[in-house]
Amino acid sequence: MSAPTTSRGPLTRAQVAVRVGLTVVVLAIVAMWVYAFGFAEKQGVYVLDDEAWTERAEEICDRYEQQRIALADTDEGYIENPTEEQMLQRADIVDRATDLLEAELAEVFAVLPASARDQEIALEYRGYYETLIGDRRAYTARLRAFELAPYYETVVDGGPVTNMLLDFTTANRMKRCAPPGELGGDSIG
Repeated sequence: MSAPTTSRGPLTRAQVAVRVGLTVVVLAIVAMWVYAFGFAEKQGVYVLDDEAWTERAEEICDRYEQQRIALADTDEGYIENPTEEQMLQRADIVDRATDLLEAELAEVFAVLPASARDQEIALEYRGYYETLIGDRRAYTARLRAFELAPYYETVVDGGPVTNMLLDFTTANRMKRCAPPGELGGDSIG
């Protein structure tokens, strides 16, 4: 006994169009993945070719990070209603830490990476760091005016400027050059 066969008529124009469309979409997706895994540039957007520059920067940043960590910070932790004296103390600590960040940045950029591409990327990073430093200075100015307000960072591409700095430092294995996790001497990681 044989299985019954059903005979289908010729495909309609709509069915042919759908099949052709799906085939094109599948081929486009396959081509995209072949390109992504086989031919696309493997280097990240923020990755520098000059590893000697990133190693030198990491050594400089490590030295300055140790100085920032040594800064005394308020032992009380978060103070909901600080006194004016505590606000001034906090501003002094943040300013000293920011002074160290500025000195660190100046020393790191006393020598630029070798290639024009690397210089462009590194100078973009420097610009983001200068934005962060400006944010820190604005915060301490508010503290010195006894305005109790949170610390805010400039938004870049939908997130705080710190995100851009972390992308750069992570991609280039420059953990010590990441912005401090705290306004005073604490560090990230």
